[in-house]
Amino acid sequence: MKNLIDYIDEFGNIRFSQKEFNEIDNLIFSQLAYTDYKGIIDYEGSLSLMETAKRFFAIYNDDDINKLIGISAKSAQLLKKCSQFDRYKDVMICHYINNVNEEIDKQFSAVHFILDNNIDVVAYRGTDVTVTGVKESAMLSYMFPVPAQIEALYYFQETCMKHGEDIILCGHSKGGNLAIFAAVNCSNSLKKRIIAVYENDAPGFPKYFFDRYDYHQIKDKIHLLTPQGSIIGRMLYHDAKPAIIRSSASGLKQHQASSWEVDGDSFVREEKYDAFSDFIDDYLDSLLDYISDEELELFFDTLEYVAVNIGIEDFYDIKEIDIRKVFSLIDSFGRIEENQKEKFKQILKKVSADFAKEYFSEKAQKYFDKFEKRNKISKESVKEDK
Repeated sequence: MKNLIDYIDEFGNIRFSQKEFNEIDNLIFSQLAYTDYKGIIDYEGSLSLMETAKRFFAIYNDDDINKLIGISAKSAQLLKKCSQFDRYKDVMICHYINNVNEEIDKQFSAVHFILDNNIDVVAYRGTDVTVTGVKESAMLSYMFPVPAQIEALYYFQETCMKHGEDIILCGHSKGGNLAIFAAVNCSNSLKKRIIAVYENDAPGFPKYFFDRYDYHQIKDKIHLLTPQGSIIGRMLYHDAKPAIIRSSASGLKQHQASSWEVDGDSFVREEKYDAFSDFIDDYLDSLLDYISDEELELFFDTLEYVAVNIGIEDFYDIKEIDIRKVFSLIDSFGRIEENQKEKFKQILKKVSADFAKEYFSEKAQKYFDKFEKRNKISKESVKEDK
């Protein structure tokens, strides 16, 4: 099972001027967008990828990298790997921005890579698993546009006017959504320079988005890549036909780009999504039918309130969550009425019970096993009474 690293080992010494940018390069740059370049590259400055790696690892040692969240740690390791190969080491990096605004629920980050054939690759960072980042991704289900989409367009317009060559946009997860939004809404002069837009396991858009003339102007340049067990990449609506990629992982872990299988200079394809992906897709559709847009917004506001008060800084902490404390905090949240509190708790019970066995800690599993057992006993008692 080969992956991104094997691709770099095989083709890493062939420059972009000798071998065209392809779908695997797209995913590599989309992952490099998760690296924190603060203090190394500013918005106006530029550095080669090799020099960027030298400065990055002069600041961060292996222990520091290991403390990062998974996707940022993998991105740092990928930066080091790329810096050792001719195809990537002389790529110029510029226009780095990382803007998180909790007051308006915005998490936005992007960076440019200038290839040796002068193609400008604009890479948008996906959700960074902070509470703000995850909430804004959730907002895609009931708000359009979200703050990060608006900034993605402004960023694209402002930075790409400083360059005059062909443009590729890309991003993983929410980053892919931002790439599509910017490409569709940008000026006609920029649209003409776009040669490809890649969305890697990215959430989609409202249905009406695809009826717009400016969407159809770039429709044929869009590449949608999703793993066989995709969950994020099947949220909301897409118009492009997906390329379904084989993954070495299972469940939600297929969202991790490092699990996508490679054969030569392309990804290994599957004919259809797996049963788990189909189940989740149907499950989320039914869940959204159960709750209105207004309730959905209030639901995520409630979860944010709970996360802040329970001390969750990012959603990897969810593995150690105490569901009883969550319910207690929901009860204390003054913005929602009693019937909504009960509805939200029922939603959390349902979702948590459905997925505890695969994604939650052993402690949480035991709690939900007890909950399900009590539920079963209670139902049986009601039947006997009748």
